[in-house]
Amino acid sequence: MTRHDEARLKHRQRLLAAVLLTAAGLFDGLAGSSDLDDDPYVVGDPGALLRLDMTGWVWAHLVLAVLMLVAGLLLFTTRPWPVRLAAVIAGASILVHVIMLPFETVWAAIVIGLAVAVLRLLWVCRRQGPRADDVSPDRPFR
Repeated sequence: MTRHDEARLKHRQRLLAAVLLTAAGLFDGLAGSSDLDDDPYVVGDPGALLRLDMTGWVWAHLVLAVLMLVAGLLLFTTRPWPVRLAAVIAGASILVHVIMLPFETVWAAIVIGLAVAVLRLLWVCRRQGPRADDVSPDRPFR
């Protein structure tokens, strides 16, 4: 594989990560906005009946959805800093959705899967130093 092919592959992986993160942010925002007016969760226990209001977590999802959408759109640029931003936001998304997993199982599992795929793609396409055969004695290492 030539250097040009490797560069194209890394660019395509970054674009796929951008599409996945943008889609996850969009769908997370739509699902979160539909949960704003839902009734609270009622959990039955042998000794009690608990009424859980998840409005705070729904607002956290909406804020995170906007951040995922923005980070996904920024990944379409060629700047290096959106990669770190997208990785941090994808990690935060995984954390929040793991907390919500008992309440919104399918939705949380889908977004966790998309965030893990984004993290993997960003890890693979990260910028690496030159290989040993690319370094010449008269050209310094950058």
